[in-house]
Amino acid sequence: MKLMNFIMLAVTLFWAANAVAGKYALRGFSPLALAQLRVAGTALGFLAIYFAWHGWPRQLSRRDWTFMGVGGLTGVTLNQLTYIDGLSRTSVAHTAWIIALGPILVLALSSLMRMEALTAAKAWGMVIAFCGVGVLTIGKPPAGTGANWVGDLILLAGRLAFACFTIMLKKGSDHYDSLTLNTLTFTAGAVLMIPFSAGALVHIHWKEIPAYAWEALAFMILLGTLLAYLLYAFALTVMTASQAISFVYLSPLITIGLGMWLLTETLTWKVGVAGVLILLGLYFTGQGGAESLGATEQ
Repeated sequence: MKLMNFIMLAVTLFWAANAVAGKYALRGFSPLALAQLRVAGTALGFLAIYFAWHGWPRQLSRRDWTFMGVGGLTGVTLNQLTYIDGLSRTSVAHTAWIIALGPILVLALSSLMRMEALTAAKAWGMVIAFCGVGVLTIGKPPAGTGANWVGDLILLAGRLAFACFTIMLKKGSDHYDSLTLNTLTFTAGAVLMIPFSAGALVHIHWKEIPAYAWEALAFMILLGTLLAYLLYAFALTVMTASQAISFVYLSPLITIGLGMWLLTETLTWKVGVAGVLILLGLYFTGQGGAESLGATEQ
């Protein structure tokens, strides 16, 4: 179990560092170009691993095509477009807390669809967490923090798209193993993103991209997505969902710490108060089971 805890800590660190890596990558790439390159690179990586592990895939059924299209659109294309664009407009600290809301949004959608019972504790948890969002987004952020309510709302929209994807997984993911699922959705997501990002890719001045932007992009693809997903899937074969979910609470704290260290971001009172409220909300919504608390991949 110590090994699994170490693996989950590594996964949490990789996901938490994605926001900081994204900030560095955005100094060389536009948001649309970065989103496309990250998703396309990840899709190629999953395809290579899939072919090496499973060989040539079986013929896809109509259900597979539907799942791939809808999953790729919500879980990858819309999720990554809004994540990168939102990150480019707000601070790493705000990004961390908005991303942490993912499980709350999954619970809200599950309750609306009557897939999960909404207890009093979970309802209060949702209210408390959304009060934290209000603290983040209402009012003008302090000068020099890089925070912006527009970026926060774009990130929130992306979390909603990813929550829809998570609900779809809960209803039909038993048909696929983790590697197949990620290969299908990222491949579809990369293709579906092309109409949004083609113009940005054409206008990239490749020779002017600094080395650190390429290194940040490589981190987001290789460690922040590919390795993190594979390690997370492996950990879940041994750990229970509630054990794995406990690491969710660490992710925003690590992200904020890295932002303060590497990007010299300032920890404001709004970030602190919002964080306490969101963590309390996550705690209360997690009472009585961890069904809604999915991974907060960034």
